[in-house]
Amino acid sequence: MAGYLQRLVGVVTLTILSALASASDIVVLGLLADRVIVKIDGETRILKVGESYDNITLVTVNSQEARLRINGKEQLFGLGQDRGGVQKRAEGGETVEITANEQKQFLTNGIINGRIVEFIVDTGANTVSMNRNDASRLGIDFRRLGTTGLSATANGTVKNWRVVLDKVKVGAITVISVEATVRDIEDNIPVLLGMSFLSRVKLEHNDNKLKLTAK
Repeated sequence: MAGYLQRLVGVVTLTILSALASASDIVVLGLLADRVIVKIDGETRILKVGESYDNITLVTVNSQEARLRINGKEQLFGLGQDRGGVQKRAEGGETVEITANEQKQFLTNGIINGRIVEFIVDTGANTVSMNRNDASRLGIDFRRLGTTGLSATANGTVKNWRVVLDKVKVGAITVISVEATVRDIEDNIPVLLGMSFLSRVKLEHNDNKLKLTAK
């Protein structure tokens, strides 16, 4: 009986540890010649090829992507990409698969003006959309370069500025000259990845996965 209980405790412990390991929040912050700068559960780490931290090992890295082994499974990460966006290579273009969270939202990281942002995919938004704080952090001089308009939000209609972003990147997919709006409001909503980007990629929705493929 004692032996059975010990084995049972061992199984439960391994199950808990596996669940905790698989819950790691991973974001790639930098890609170097032989190492990667990565944020794991909010803590920044530098891993050389072959080095590991907990259950995460850097397998290979180049200027475009890093291959990490997580719990024995390998996954490609582009700069600014998190575990919600799985990068794959497909005939005809790069592909990123985004898995929905518990709230059925498709969240992933991307890059605007060389800086990492959190996106929420929103097919109901005409453009990439952000609040004024995000725009300022990204160095977008919207008050000088933008044209004014109005945006409908949960808090009513607010003033906005229409601008053109030089480049928007999600995983290995890059779209240039993307129309965006800057809402004159401070909120906690991630940057909306709207149709000014999504209409220029192939978009496929299957159950809890969303696949973006470069055209």
